[in-house]
Amino acid sequence: MKYQTTRVPFFSSVRVRLTLWYLAIISFILFLFGGSLYATQTFLSPSTAESRVETQLYQDTQYLRETYKPLLLQHISPLSQQLKISQNEVVLLLRPDHTILDKRGTPLPTDTIKLLQERVDSNQALFDLSLSQLSHTGNWQGNTSTYRFLVTPLLEHDARIATLVLGQAKEHPIQLMSIWLFHATMGLLVAAIGGYWLAGKALQPVKMITRTANEINATDLRRRLHLPRRDEFGELAATFDQMLARLEAAFKRQNQFAADASHELRTPLTIINLEINQALTQSQTPEVYRNTLERIQAENEQMTSIVNSLLLLARADTGEFTFYKEEVDLSDIALASVERLLPLAQQHKINLATGDLPELLVEGDSEHLSRMLMNIVENAIKYTSGVGTHVYVELTVEKAWGIIRVQDDGPGIDNDHLPYLFDRFYRVDKARTRSQEERQTHVIQPGGTGLGLSIAQWIAHSHGGEVYIQSTPGEGSLFEVRLPLIAQVV
Repeated sequence: MKYQTTRVPFFSSVRVRLTLWYLAIISFILFLFGGSLYATQTFLSPSTAESRVETQLYQDTQYLRETYKPLLLQHISPLSQQLKISQNEVVLLLRPDHTILDKRGTPLPTDTIKLLQERVDSNQALFDLSLSQLSHTGNWQGNTSTYRFLVTPLLEHDARIATLVLGQAKEHPIQLMSIWLFHATMGLLVAAIGGYWLAGKALQPVKMITRTANEINATDLRRRLHLPRRDEFGELAATFDQMLARLEAAFKRQNQFAADASHELRTPLTIINLEINQALTQSQTPEVYRNTLERIQAENEQMTSIVNSLLLLARADTGEFTFYKEEVDLSDIALASVERLLPLAQQHKINLATGDLPELLVEGDSEHLSRMLMNIVENAIKYTSGVGTHVYVELTVEKAWGIIRVQDDGPGIDNDHLPYLFDRFYRVDKARTRSQEERQTHVIQPGGTGLGLSIAQWIAHSHGGEVYIQSTPGEGSLFEVRLPLIAQVV
């Protein structure tokens, strides 16, 4: 079954939001640059341009004075042709009556020339050779540019022989900002297109994960991304693949668990049904009926045990189970468990004995710790029956850990089965290395629900401990339960 993916609104898309953030940052940088540029042109550029014009004017007048001495009017015009004129500059040489002697550089309108002549004429008293006492500075707004004019007289023996006017064009801040605004707009447009494309490329693995997740269902968890990238998205894809692997394993365990549970419950129900049908269809003696009812009762108890164990593990899986922990002495747990299982050991002709049982205090639920140990000891008794004769229980301490050891001289377990020993409904009848002849000669066969060791391991884990097993086929098995002690035992 495929689930329909909900379409994300345009402005809620991560791709769009990344692009907008990208544009916002670039716009902010461009705004700061434009503001700095405007401030520079508005407040610093005029004084810089004026200083540049003054320097040029001083150099030009010095050139004329040093080229010819005495400096006469007939010498100025041809010499002025040698003045260094840069782009967007204009030079005018005026006679004493302010008529034009020579002009070079940018062509000026007639009205502008007349305006300059009038301003020079109205400020004749201010003319001087000293650059610091510049006679006049005028501005004229042309069609496209603003020119800054500086005027200085050329004197020889305190007599004015000519007037030199130098003008330089300067960029107006508004014009500069218009150019900046055009290029900034085009840059933002290109950045928006490029950022949106790059965000789409970067988020492509997310779309792949979304598409794969949408195509996966409970019956097919074998799909993987296998994204060959060494970045955050590659790490995300690898984590997603690991999650799928865990889900696949969990679903397999669930399906196997359901199948095993059905099988375990079907067996006693089938036996009960056969016994009842046989009792109803045939007339039997009271003794036969009694045996039938006893077999039905035994199967009922087996089925009840399975159901109770399943309920316990189900509550454990959901985390709904609560332990009532208190200070518990493991020696009391071991003695009580051995005493309760002595009748079972005698029935199986097993010598159930205890070794050293020192006082070891742990924090735990005494009832469930007893159940944990009884499950392990009962398992050892059943599988040792007919092969070995001894099951041995003892306590020891190692640093801050209390250790419960349960050792038997039974058939042992093959190494291939050890990793699955604590799986639910896993039985190792084949792993208990008996010969076929031995199996046929023993009346009592190993039984159980296949859940005892799973429950024992869960109880140990819930108390901060662990269950370990060492086994050698043909020599027996050793179970060790390690639990943290309340205090160090000296």
